[in-house]
Amino acid sequence: MTPEKASLADWPKHIDIKQIHAQFGSPAWIVSEQQLKSNLDELKRFTGDAGRIFYPVKTNPSLTVLQLLAKLGAGADCASQLEINLALLAGIEWQHISYNTPVQDIRLCEFVLMMGGCVVMDDINAIMELQSRIENNNYKGQLFLRINLPEYIGYANENDNQELMAHGHKSSKFGIPSEDLNHVLKGISLPIVGLHVHVGTQMDNLKSFEHAIVSLNNLTEVFRANGHTISEINLGGGLGIPFDSNQHFPSLKSWCNTMSKLKKEEFNYYVEPGHALVGNAVALLTSVQTVKESRGKKWAIVDVGTDQLTKVTLLKWPHRIIGPNKSELEPGNDAIAGPLCFAGDTLKENINVDGLMKNCPLLITEAGAYTFSLANKFNGRLAPKWLLLNAQGDLVQTMDRESVYDELHHSKYEWNLQEKKGNTQAIDLKEVEALSSKYLFSSCESDRFEYEEVICKIKNHYTFTVSISSVVDFVSMPFATRIIGDAAIVSVLHNLGFKHKTFPIWGRKLTMDCADKIKNNGKFDFTIALSELLNKGAQKCIVVRFKTLCNNFSGSLIVSFEA
Repeated sequence: MTPEKASLADWPKHIDIKQIHAQFGSPAWIVSEQQLKSNLDELKRFTGDAGRIFYPVKTNPSLTVLQLLAKLGAGADCASQLEINLALLAGIEWQHISYNTPVQDIRLCEFVLMMGGCVVMDDINAIMELQSRIENNNYKGQLFLRINLPEYIGYANENDNQELMAHGHKSSKFGIPSEDLNHVLKGISLPIVGLHVHVGTQMDNLKSFEHAIVSLNNLTEVFRANGHTISEINLGGGLGIPFDSNQHFPSLKSWCNTMSKLKKEEFNYYVEPGHALVGNAVALLTSVQTVKESRGKKWAIVDVGTDQLTKVTLLKWPHRIIGPNKSELEPGNDAIAGPLCFAGDTLKENINVDGLMKNCPLLITEAGAYTFSLANKFNGRLAPKWLLLNAQGDLVQTMDRESVYDELHHSKYEWNLQEKKGNTQAIDLKEVEALSSKYLFSSCESDRFEYEEVICKIKNHYTFTVSISSVVDFVSMPFATRIIGDAAIVSVLHNLGFKHKTFPIWGRKLTMDCADKIKNNGKFDFTIALSELLNKGAQKCIVVRFKTLCNNFSGSLIVSFEA
């Protein structure tokens, strides 16, 4: 039976991009909570449990996406400590986190297992090192082996990018060859409870997935013969989605129907969907900056390109583009291009741009996978803001656009250390006194603040009204740091259920943006939002996001404590 074909997402045609552009500007990522939930619910028909759907964080590490998935009970497939931290801060629990990467940090493997997570391994040397560390320890987690099958089914239709995506190919660096298992297992005393395979990204062939599940089901006998009882099978990810109407992939429904028939009752089944879960749940709002004409061809230049859509421009995977009239742009002889100094910065060729003009909004759909995660700063481009289209149909901004002061060159570069040392010069302390800010040096000690109102309306979110008294007519950064620091402590302790402060809480990192001078009118209103708790053994961390109601003052504070 021919599988049902996947269709393009419908939700992008039902939003008013003119109104969104007028309110929020562009570029902006837009996430559909309803589409993400629909995709997850479909996959849950196969796994039976959202916690066995491990979303690959590398697909799109947006906290907006991760928090939605955490709320829906999904897990995370992580390749680094940073990705694990993002998953935990978003609210994903340890037992739903898997650590899988070609070169693994053995200490991190040990920690993940101790915390109750999953570790997927395919390097016998790394397995032996891990075994020497934890062989006699009790751990709560599960150890999987990643397998490379002897037969590679591959893709139904060829394209130029498949050699970059064929993770399950016999010649790839991933997985222990299944024919070597008997030899490899003889040296492994750690209990192996799970098997893992990944057939390849943007897979269009259901037969590849069928071959994978049948093969892993059968390979469990090899493990049983070597003293390992397999109860968990992870089929990885890979199911592709269409980016425009000319592409054909099996629908998620067809995939679940086909694969469910091949399950065995004695196993729990896991998946790691990237494109299939988040690909069609995210769109990128952009707008036309100018329309050029050259030798009879029009170029509509928009405000985003290869900086956010590397996959589109370099891999030649053009996406559907919806115009301000909510319809897909029609074919023609023109092109949509990005703003970068790069000849390949073209988002779509052979399209009609008649009627487009400066400031016209456009929506690039099916843009949720391997776009934001591959973003770059070529030509000094900055990351867009994030908007959430929630289940009630409301649009909420969840993350501001990246600031020029967030840029790595500003925050990490150590100025002038390469200069040759000159003559040292002592500065007279009287000159220092004359140059010093009298306010910062002594007067700011008289700055005072009191809480007038503190409101917690929803989980992890607080609104503060503080009365202030200062010797200057503005809220200085040191004064603001004191206020925000104390409010952060209050928020964290209240959120965790404490009635009194009985242990130290210290700041690890502070970022603060002041777009305008904050006038001292006797009051200071601001909000505080808390991440989920990041538990790193005895030490715990929380990210505190703060901003004034008028958005001209904002930042974040990472606090740590042991309790």
